[in-house]
Amino acid sequence: MIIILFCRMTQGEQLTDLSYLKEMSGNDISIIEEMIEIFIEQIPEFTEEVSNYFEIQNWEGLGAVAHKAKSSVRTMGMDSIGDCLEQLEHFSKGNLKFELQIKKENGIELSPEDEKNWNNVMHETTNDVEMRHIPDLVECFLSKCPLAVDELKSNLKKL
Repeated sequence: MIIILFCRMTQGEQLTDLSYLKEMSGNDISIIEEMIEIFIEQIPEFTEEVSNYFEIQNWEGLGAVAHKAKSSVRTMGMDSIGDCLEQLEHFSKGNLKFELQIKKENGIELSPEDEKNWNNVMHETTNDVEMRHIPDLVECFLSKCPLAVDELKSNLKKL
């Protein structure tokens, strides 16, 4: 069963936790700083891609960027945002499956790219009820990322 995260924040809630990054780096401050700086540079690309793919309803692209961003945000201890991206990835694949099923049912020949995608999503079990959460998940990701980046910048100053 998939649990939908709703994007509510409480006053003073921390979005980042550098424990994993510190452990992974052996608490090497230069590595921690470099990883945070790289992540901060990546976030605008991730948010722009999520926004653009959602706007044009490119489910394959949305799922792919959610997958790509997921490990990066989890490295920064952004677990709630990572969970959001995981659900977004799963639901986007469900949407892609739905689109490809319609093509198949209507006798539309699938392109080689569509065939490849079909092989990746044919066993997805999402349904339309779950897909209605995609806008909330996108909004959650887009609204929390700037706050998390601010936290990371603050942490950089404290290192």
